[in-house]
Amino acid sequence: MADRYKEASDMAKGRPFIPAHELQKREQDRIRLPFRHLVDPQDPYYYDISLHLEMQRRAGVEIDQTIADNAVKYIHWKHQNAKDGEAKRREFEAKQAQEAKREIETWQARREAAERWKTSDGIVYYILRGPLIKIGTTTRPRSRFDTLMPDAVLAIEPGDKDLERLRHTEFASLRDPNVGREYFTPGSDLLDLIRRLREEGGVPHIPHASLISREAAELAVKELLAL
Repeated sequence: MADRYKEASDMAKGRPFIPAHELQKREQDRIRLPFRHLVDPQDPYYYDISLHLEMQRRAGVEIDQTIADNAVKYIHWKHQNAKDGEAKRREFEAKQAQEAKREIETWQARREAAERWKTSDGIVYYILRGPLIKIGTTTRPRSRFDTLMPDAVLAIEPGDKDLERLRHTEFASLRDPNVGREYFTPGSDLLDLIRRLREEGGVPHIPHASLISREAAELAVKELLAL
């Protein structure tokens, strides 16, 4: 009966239950192992080292200090290797969990973007003109881009004037005062948003007039976003 209560207590605390007779046997074996003069009894792996030496003794190996020292090195290496393996396993599992979380977040973002496209008549666009990025909005992107003649259309998202104002406020610190309120320098936060929009909605393919060739535009986008 006492063992049952002990088992329930150990299981509740996350410890493996070891019956009393097994503990007693282990203690008897520990006392019988004749290696205290060769191995430090305070070694955290003393019991495993002693068992290792006992197995060698039963196999006919004459146990001396050199054999004992090698056993200490081996058992310590074995435990350290197990710890390293466990650490790598936990690191791998954590990495897998982070990747799964990113996939879920990307899927949710794409779903939300799809819902916004259903209810939006216009877009907020991010176009490259020389060294700057223009953030604007339109309900007729093809004619608008023919007028603006951007080097490249970097990204688009469903939205209207309200979202445009929000983006202008969000990246106000990047605004170029010498050009206009809709032109921004390519700071890291703005580029991160553009990359995310391209990942969620794909690369925009809206035909438009431009002052540079398609090859030059593709190279400019590649260098800007480090693709």
